[in-house]
Amino acid sequence: MAHLMSTSCSIKISSSYRPCGQPLNQDRTVLPNSFTIKTSKSPFKRLVSKGHRAGRSCLVLATAAPVSKEVSANPWSGSDRSPNDSSKPQRVMVIGGDGYCGWATALHLSNKGYKVAIVDSLVRRLFDHQLGLDSLTPISSIHNRLRCWKAITGKTIELYIGDICDFEFLSETFNSFEPDAVVHFGEQRSAPYSMIDRSRAVFTQKNNVIGTLNVLFAIKEFREECHLVKLGTMGEYGTPNIDIEEGYITISHNGRTDTLPYPKQASSFYHLSKVHDSNNIAFTCKAWGIRATDLNQGVVYGVKTDETSMHEQLCNRLDYDGVFGTALNRFCVQAAVGHPLTVYGKGGQVSVLFQISTKASMPCTFCLLFHFDK
Repeated sequence: MAHLMSTSCSIKISSSYRPCGQPLNQDRTVLPNSFTIKTSKSPFKRLVSKGHRAGRSCLVLATAAPVSKEVSANPWSGSDRSPNDSSKPQRVMVIGGDGYCGWATALHLSNKGYKVAIVDSLVRRLFDHQLGLDSLTPISSIHNRLRCWKAITGKTIELYIGDICDFEFLSETFNSFEPDAVVHFGEQRSAPYSMIDRSRAVFTQKNNVIGTLNVLFAIKEFREECHLVKLGTMGEYGTPNIDIEEGYITISHNGRTDTLPYPKQASSFYHLSKVHDSNNIAFTCKAWGIRATDLNQGVVYGVKTDETSMHEQLCNRLDYDGVFGTALNRFCVQAAVGHPLTVYGKGGQVSVLFQISTKASMPCTFCLLFHFDK
């Protein structure tokens, strides 16, 4: 429980969850005494070392406690809204908001004046611990990150710690926050991780596919007008010898023509999970009228955005290992230390890269901004 304790956080228990273990680099903090606890199931049990202890699921509201002498609170710094703005801010739930893309997106949306909640199981931090890996850039605990953001900007980002594969937790989270949109980054995102062994392949498929299914059902049952923005991957399409069309392709065969979904040729259990997600999203859009944007993009690189550069405790991840590190990150680190570049396959694959500080690198964010502005 040490990583959940903070004198600068007010806690509301929103649901129940058994986290997979304690994250890395957590700073010791202290919580208020008033909260209640329930327990629930977790799909991570088989991936956790035998000695772990059950934790608690909670909603965290960070307060503006000073982070350092250099940090001064500025309640409306960088915001598109003012304290006298009577318009109701749009409410955006960022699933996987403690991760690489999710953290940058959550801060950006908050800075733009949206009401933001992060939903995360914190399991990504456990993966590093299990595999003996770590980000090259030091990462503060999620509680200290949010407390720092509150201190600098005066803006509160709510935090729901739990597993979206637990539908009871997700239902309570939806009913509590009532999102207008959901940005879904909350999946195991490494192809090499999904290929390590059977247990990790099963975990990847279950976590990704069941988690996304639960989000779709939560939207259907609790927030029908909610817009789902889901991050997929270009890897769903594989490497065909023809141009990859925008989702659909027109085919003529035996004298007849039809427009069909572009064929998917996944190359790992991770990529297959994304294909299943896309199929489930397309089906629920057709069957239930779900409003969804399924984005298949290339690799995002970089660490700094306008928001993550505000303070060292807001710093984002830089993974450079062979499991979670992207090719560009590995190449840069290897070149810096004089290590031969670890090129996969024949070394002839061409891929689009997006810098995280540009609009193109966070399509989920800007798809949402466009959606709300309309």
